[in-house]
Amino acid sequence: MHSKSHHRCAATAIFSIILLFSISLSTILVHAQNQSKPTLRTFQQNKISSFRTTLRIRTEIEGQKPSSFGVKTFLQSVSTWIEQNISWQATRKIVAINADSSAEIEEQLTNFVSTTTSDENESSETKKLATAAESTLNKWATPKTLRYRESSSGQISAITAEAIPPVDESAPAVLTAWLLRALRPTTALPARSLTLGEHWQEPRAVQFTEWSSITASESGEWLSPPPGIRQRGEPTIKLQTTQEITGSVTTGPEKSAEGNASAHFHAESLSTLALDDLRLMSASRSATRDILWTLAPIEGLEKPPQYRGRLFVEISIQVCDETPCSTVAGNSANSNR
Repeated sequence: MHSKSHHRCAATAIFSIILLFSISLSTILVHAQNQSKPTLRTFQQNKISSFRTTLRIRTEIEGQKPSSFGVKTFLQSVSTWIEQNISWQATRKIVAINADSSAEIEEQLTNFVSTTTSDENESSETKKLATAAESTLNKWATPKTLRYRESSSGQISAITAEAIPPVDESAPAVLTAWLLRALRPTTALPARSLTLGEHWQEPRAVQFTEWSSITASESGEWLSPPPGIRQRGEPTIKLQTTQEITGSVTTGPEKSAEGNASAHFHAESLSTLALDDLRLMSASRSATRDILWTLAPIEGLEKPPQYRGRLFVEISIQVCDETPCSTVAGNSANSNR
């Protein structure tokens, strides 16, 4: 688990990471043999769409803790977790279309339902963290209106941190920045033509102050419909994308005082889009941020002890323009710990 100071570290880094991801998704290496026109979406002024968004946030710590008994040292297993589940209705309106074909978006968040759960064998420290997380989540889960800009390639800008619930993440706040965009009922489009079944993978240039030896990539594919399957209703198409970032933790709050730590970020998204204007119909998205600490070797133990901190989020977005956005029984202060 991370302290409140880690929240502040994450907040200071979030906007630079958002910019990095925006550039990452919109900048594709240009090959001489691929000069095709990128796919862009179109906006209709005053268009209103409603969605039901569900978010799951799970924080875990697991591993081995050295313990001594007399002159012997042995490893004791450590495992604890906190999970938050929250859903809401997002009503999105295109309030204006700019000269560059981007759109000004107004997104209203209402009808919140939330729960916080934790390990049944929670320690007093975990219990305090779960109570604090529940309180923070309930404060965020109140009706609000977001305003931001969306380009014709689906890139989001001019959005503030209030658009997502607070996430307990140390710097670099890579998952928090991803979440800020992933929770919006839209999709970032690749800068290449819509070619069914064509898979692409490109390296990305990523730099974080806290991580070194970073490698990063993004891949994706416009999925072909399964053979023999005929679509009902409005024609749609699916876009699948994956992002990977790995590195070594060399500074910051997650650097171990002894041994070393490695970092891994993995995100994936499957979006169903209307074929006529590429507006979002549904999406399933997830991301995991792992830090693996390997401590200094201990005499008498075969391997150095390790423990892992994991932050995982899972998102479901469903359009509900023609049917009411369903809600779960309960209220925004509902807790099940």
